Amino acid sequence: MRTLPQLLLRPGGLAAAALLLVALTPVTAEAATAPGPGVGWIRVGHLSPKVPPVDIYFAPFGQAEKVVIRKAGYGAVTPYSSLDPGKYTLSMRPADAASSTPPALSATIDVAERSAYSLLVFANGPDGTLKGDLITDDLTAPAAGKGRLRVVEGSAAIAPVSVQGPTGVAFAKDAAYGQTSSYMDVPEGRWPLQLSGGSVKSTADVDVKAGTSTTLLITENAGALKANPISDGASLPQPPKLGVETGGGGTAPSSELPLWPAFAAAGLLAALLVGRRAARAR
Repeated sequence: MRTLPQLLLRPGGLAAAALLLVALTPVTAEAATAPGPGVGWIRVGHLSPKVPPVDIYFAPFGQAEKVVIRKAGYGAVTPYSSLDPGKYTLSMRPADAASSTPPALSATIDVAERSAYSLLVFANGPDGTLKGDLITDDLTAPAAGKGRLRVVEGSAAIAPVSVQGPTGVAFAKDAAYGQTSSYMDVPEGRWPLQLSGGSVKSTADVDVKAGTSTTLLITENAGALKANPISDGASLPQPPKLGVETGGGGTAPSSELPLWPAFAAAGLLAALLVGRRAARAR
């Protein structure tokens, strides 16, 4: 089993802030590639329904941070970015705030080589405060003729949620908000899924291709459940770096993480907490 990187999130001095990232777009799964020697991958997902926009700063541990992600909204995930192995800091400030503004949230992340991570942020801490969940993405090849699928329950208002396929295959059963299921290897093909949470029901079709891994994000929208499949594994042989370096210093070319269209949401945050776990069935 892979070892999770260490993650420490600390509350800052701002009462109103949250994580807003690039908006989630359904992605056609491609053959999963994995980070090679001397590199790790990370992406960040925002699954907190009521949050105001923030800018996200990133840097090697002990170095000056720079903005890598600008305001976006709920139901969002970044593409993978490549990082040299080592420790990094991540912080969040209200969108368009000066870089000198005390961060609402700061994190230290330890990235290991040949590993891929998703940092998912939910509003499931005490009294609805934010809680980060750092999970390891399994990019190893599934069995021949099969693809791999897991479910992340990102709907707070409609919960718990079940996701069922044909012939009674249960990808998630009464999953609580903020829960990530284990991966399941399933035969290649189009999978018609039934989503249910209390009296709310909806359907979704997910194309599973052999040799791929897919994460199905469940979100809420106007009282309905929505399923958003995203590919685990990069669409490029080597994802772009965040414009930061570790180790002996140096300066990488400045670049911001590419943004997809975003959906803004509003809300107040009283405190920020974090938990970590490997993706697993609860």
